[in-house]
Amino acid sequence: PISPIKWLSDLDKTVLMCNFEKRGWTNGSVEDGEWNFYWCSVFTARSMFHVETGTRLADDQIINHFPNHYELTRKDCMVRNIKRYRKDLEKYGNPLAERDAMGRFVHLDFIPATYTLPAEYNIFVEEFKRNPALTWIVKPAGRSQGSGIFLVNKLSQLKKWSKDPTKPNEYTNKN
Repeated sequence: PISPIKWLSDLDKTVLMCNFEKRGWTNGSVEDGEWNFYWCSVFTARSMFHVETGTRLADDQIINHFPNHYELTRKDCMVRNIKRYRKDLEKYGNPLAERDAMGRFVHLDFIPATYTLPAEYNIFVEEFKRNPALTWIVKPAGRSQGSGIFLVNKLSQLKKWSKDPTKPNEYTNKN
């Protein structure tokens, strides 16, 4: 017989605990490493898997966060990593790096033109001037749930935000 899944949580979330118990899961123990699923805070995940602790997950253990998760969950970091991935694919001649006649990626075309401000401001301005009819989405880095997002169709609208790290993304008006 398969033993029930042992869970841990460092957050007092009744909805989680009720769901774990409805599934027949039992509460595990941090001290002896007897757990399969750990619903933990980002702080706990970072503390557990810090380089100095040497802690590693066993084959039967999973957590809801992982170290450096923001490299995928923060849009500015995700875009940077996708751009790096594209360059690596091109460097090694991988077919996934194929481009069309316009120079756009054929297979890796799922992100719009994206710029990090203020570092890429000059490149953004060039693109903005090439396509003056476009509306751009500006998303402040490190925010979530739509907080701070606004639209720009004039460079002057960026002035007061130009010192904040933001991400303008191409957004074509369909009107």
